[in-house]
Amino acid sequence: MASKALVILAPGFEDLEAITTIDILRRGGIQVENTALHEDEVTGSRGTTVVADTNLTLLDDSRVFDAIVLPGGQPGANNLAADKRVLKRLQDQSVAGRWIGAICAAPKVLAAANLLKGRRITHFPGALDANEAQGAEVTDEAVVVDGNLVTGRGPGVAMDFALALVEQLAGRETRDAVEAKLAR
Repeated sequence: MASKALVILAPGFEDLEAITTIDILRRGGIQVENTALHEDEVTGSRGTTVVADTNLTLLDDSRVFDAIVLPGGQPGANNLAADKRVLKRLQDQSVAGRWIGAICAAPKVLAAANLLKGRRITHFPGALDANEAQGAEVTDEAVVVDGNLVTGRGPGVAMDFALALVEQLAGRETRDAVEAKLAR
């Protein structure tokens, strides 16, 4: 059975990170459900409008996903961090030991959910200050996998971030097969 991923899109999401991640996950055989916070249409920080599969208001709280993925971008990351439903889903996901992915400014959402203490992460330079990092070990690596958490530095590593998620959800062989067809 294919893994399922929930990609949550807030107004002002980083277009490149969201679209690339959704695409790469699907190439890896992951069932992706992209979900907007409120309305079914959501516009990214660069003007790309996405018609989401559903919105968080309509999404059943009891639905379980193998991964919850958060694109960064501003004000997208701030919009995600301000939504109590997103924070609760992330906390439940973490307690269950299921995968969480956050790229660029999205680790600020993990900070709002109190999920960073003792973790090793990366994020867009300046997205988190020392206070917000809550004791996380912040690196300048492109992608960091720490336990059930995958973080990415920014739009320039969106493909690597998505491939890391594919590897965690579908295995190294699937990641390699997807990457080979990208002709990088």
